[in-house]
Amino acid sequence: MNSSLCFFSTLFTCLISDITLADCKLGDGAVNQTFNIGAQHVPRDAPVGSVIGTAEMSFVYTYTNALLCTNNDTLEVRGSNWAIILGINVPLFQTNILKAPVVKTNIPGVGMIVSVEEPMPENRSIESGIPPYPPYKLIARLDWGKINYIRRVEFKFTLVKTDNNIPSGASEIVTNSPATYIQSGAQRSIGVFLAGTVIRSECSVAGGHANINVPMGDVMRRNFKGKYSHLESKDFTIPLTNCVAGRYPTGQEWNYYQNSSAHIKFEGVQGSSIIEASKGILGLTQESTAKGVAVQVLRKDGITPLPIGQEVSVASLSGSNMNIELKARYIQISDSLLGPEPGKADARAAFTVTYK
Repeated sequence: MNSSLCFFSTLFTCLISDITLADCKLGDGAVNQTFNIGAQHVPRDAPVGSVIGTAEMSFVYTYTNALLCTNNDTLEVRGSNWAIILGINVPLFQTNILKAPVVKTNIPGVGMIVSVEEPMPENRSIESGIPPYPPYKLIARLDWGKINYIRRVEFKFTLVKTDNNIPSGASEIVTNSPATYIQSGAQRSIGVFLAGTVIRSECSVAGGHANINVPMGDVMRRNFKGKYSHLESKDFTIPLTNCVAGRYPTGQEWNYYQNSSAHIKFEGVQGSSIIEASKGILGLTQESTAKGVAVQVLRKDGITPLPIGQEVSVASLSGSNMNIELKARYIQISDSLLGPEPGKADARAAFTVTYK
């Protein structure tokens, strides 16, 4: 009984060892292509992990250079030799995307995810990796004498923001080695190099760190009618210049931004404290002598309070120059029916403009 078991075990081992892996056949040899992914815009302050842009290409083999794979032939989809960036949380826009490696490009702050649809979607087994993200390896599983003709491969390249160091202006994508390539044994079938541009979307505040004065005028105590009563609002404008708006795809609600918008954040300085952030009410400076009154910041419509102490979207970038138009007014914050106590009533705020 023991010798019989040993015999069958040995025979089985011999049979398995006769199954060898081979290489797919490539007709005219390797092909290298450069794919231009075009101009991709990203708001300057977009969250890390944001998708900057995607581009897709198809490679169609000719009749003379089609890949021919028979049973047990191996085919590898390999990634670049670029460094992998860890810890980037991208939106869930694609199956298994969190398992896809984000690799470093030549542009600071810009990484890339490569996906390649399986060249052999059927009659194959996955030897290693997680398709469609290189690297992964396939083995053809075909009936004896059958041939798998591979004549088309689909590539997708996704640019991702990896940190806040994307340079201002336009940065060219340069690849000295392929972003991805297909190989079988020692034969390379196709390698894809990339070109394109990443453009940071933003504006400049006119005059640099602009000081904006809003004359509120002299007002009478009797014009107030109790707590939260207010006077006529005054217009003020924050001018933006040298704007780069950019173009953004629609239908990407999953992304961390949809277009490039100017956001503003007001914070009290010189003793002006936030009284009610959601109502845009800012207290007076330490030098002020009036009591029971504050300044309220409003949106352009003169009705809607602009929350302070937090970033608030105020306008989509458009053209080369634009204005953030806002309003301000005195508002009573005391309960006195006589109105605020008279005196000097100044408020001061610092503002920060971001683009996301």
